[in-house]
Amino acid sequence: MLVLGLFALVGSAAGAAAPPNVAVRPWQGAPALFVNGKPHFPLFHFSQEVLDDYARGFRQAGFRFYACIEEHSFLDLGWTDDYQFDFSKLDRVLMAFQRRLPDCYVMPKLHLWAPEWWIDRHPEEAVGLLIPPEHGEYVIGSGPKHESFASERWRAEAGEGLRRLVRHVMAAPYADRVLGIMVAGGTFGEWHPWAAESLPDTSEPMRRAFVRYLKRNYRGRVAALRRAWNNPTVTFETVTIPDQAERQTPQVGLFRDPARSRRVTDYYECFHAVTVEVLDHFCRIVKEASGGRLLTCVNYAYQPDMPYAPQEIHHRAPATALRLKSIDSFSSPHSYWHRGLGEHGAIRHFPQSLSARGKLFIDETDERTHLATPQLFRKVNTLDESLQILRRSFANVVTQGAGMWYMDHTSRAWYADPAFFADFARYQQWADAALQRPRGSAAEVALIADPGAERYLAAAADVTAQFYVAQLEQLCRGGAPFDRYLIEDLEEGLVPKRKVYLFWDAYAPTPRQRRAIERLKGDGRTLVWFFAPGFVTPDGLSLAAMERLTGIRFRQQAAPFATIRLQPGRFPDAPETFQGWREGFGPVRELAPRFVPDDPASVVWGTYADTGEPALVVKQMKGWRSVYCPTANLPWAVLNQIYREAGVHLYCETGDNLAVNRSWLSLHAATPGTKRLRLPRPARVVDVIGNQCLGEAITEFTLTLGAGETALVTVGDPAPTR
Repeated sequence: MLVLGLFALVGSAAGAAAPPNVAVRPWQGAPALFVNGKPHFPLFHFSQEVLDDYARGFRQAGFRFYACIEEHSFLDLGWTDDYQFDFSKLDRVLMAFQRRLPDCYVMPKLHLWAPEWWIDRHPEEAVGLLIPPEHGEYVIGSGPKHESFASERWRAEAGEGLRRLVRHVMAAPYADRVLGIMVAGGTFGEWHPWAAESLPDTSEPMRRAFVRYLKRNYRGRVAALRRAWNNPTVTFETVTIPDQAERQTPQVGLFRDPARSRRVTDYYECFHAVTVEVLDHFCRIVKEASGGRLLTCVNYAYQPDMPYAPQEIHHRAPATALRLKSIDSFSSPHSYWHRGLGEHGAIRHFPQSLSARGKLFIDETDERTHLATPQLFRKVNTLDESLQILRRSFANVVTQGAGMWYMDHTSRAWYADPAFFADFARYQQWADAALQRPRGSAAEVALIADPGAERYLAAAADVTAQFYVAQLEQLCRGGAPFDRYLIEDLEEGLVPKRKVYLFWDAYAPTPRQRRAIERLKGDGRTLVWFFAPGFVTPDGLSLAAMERLTGIRFRQQAAPFATIRLQPGRFPDAPETFQGWREGFGPVRELAPRFVPDDPASVVWGTYADTGEPALVVKQMKGWRSVYCPTANLPWAVLNQIYREAGVHLYCETGDNLAVNRSWLSLHAATPGTKRLRLPRPARVVDVIGNQCLGEAITEFTLTLGAGETALVTVGDPAPTR
């Protein structure tokens, strides 16, 4: 306390500079970071702590924005006793930042988890687990010695600490260097629930939160609760948390029947809603305590792509979080599944959803270079390979109208070569140039996702995550850019008109969402469905509901399935690299039930490999086309064909990883060779990596690339500077 008191006197005597005026606002068709009224491309460096060598290197490269935690641990509340906090570690880190980078800005990542001593003192506030954890009691990511997100005591005490910390920062000598606070909690600070593999949360705080949720949802009517749960004796006072068997036992194939399992789906809705309540609680405190001057950022709304884990691990209420006024920006690391050379390394989020709601997405580019040790997630072995994947990351971001931070988990090792900083300087130049060009989407394809629909599937491991892994790979190689939206965006009219819409987890659209989908059926559009579109209704599981949604009649079979075989001769123009797909494609795991298109008006493109019955089919409807695929991993060459017949412009047809917006085009080569690129209209094309003009007013050009090489070009002339 003496240290803090002296600091306050020094800060007051020095006259703490006012924090910058910071905001997220649209600029040239995508969100930008405004600092003191000037728009900036959100290009950051993030390391544990920005130490001298990196500070010098990134500043010389022109980087203005930084994020950090602390070199040897995490930045936190300095929580020493009930309602007692010590901010000396934060002060040391931010004062050192100000000394090293006096004209730059920082956003510290602040972890709000409860200390171990607090859990020992208040064990009733700890997360409750159905399965004993395999790891230690107080390990980041596992164990029972962590707070329940539903704990009101934790929210109150941590919230008070956060409020004091923000006021402390606002009065500090370094206040003019602070952009905002990254509010962190849960596993690894990414708001994943604690110990998801142990099936949280059975605590009394969560049970009380469940009761509050049910009273709101059923308007306090016990009779309505009893009807929904098919339980004539339940009351709000006797509500309990579903056990492991209830959570993991399906009724039909992998599905829960909502007529028999409403108690479980209600719990999952509540469980994920609680996380969003916590995000709002803490981010509102940052806004209120800073008078609205500090930005807020959270790790949340990731695409659910961890098929090895139970569905509890994921963020299942993204649309609710994206609507919050208290949060300015969202961040996530990009996909860990396809980071190798020649793979996509794509964003793991919904950037167009964020943009439509006025939010900024920041990609966490924590690519391990060849210098990284240990080698977990390291996919490269040489300097050139490292440069290629870092260029790919920038290309993926600039073509999505998003921001990014290049992240080194060590603060000093991954970029320890002058060649990296030479490239970082180029990224900053390209980022500045990007602000002078149109930054909006060029996509004619939209992916419509419903991460919350997983609650209707019961399995020990996540089922639909395979769609967000295997199918995303094919989309990135499909020859045309695509936008990513949530199904709630479609419902709310935030999705611009596109030629093709893909619905890969639309198992349970609400009546309003069904009506929004109906409005798409016309003007020659193509709607592509996967697995069990519309199968789940409030009254039960329904083939008739699937037919109403897709226009295709189905038969249902109990037998699980895996492989789909393409019809011989259906894709005669597919390249040689596509030939392996002819033998079959399918999911990581078997799916059930099996839906067999039983519609003579449909054209069969693929069959179930074990029975020869129709599987992948196309049906021409009045004014629109319906395509049904039972499983993930629909090959990119099939997507080429769907796009071509829908009138979507194909930029390339070689199965390479493509990303495009109105001013930028990127290609990360899956295979070596000469790639022919076609533009929808004549444009001036400049290779920014090779620093050469490829042509004026051209519609075609070629790039010769090695496998795993990244090309990035600008398309069109710069827009006038405003």
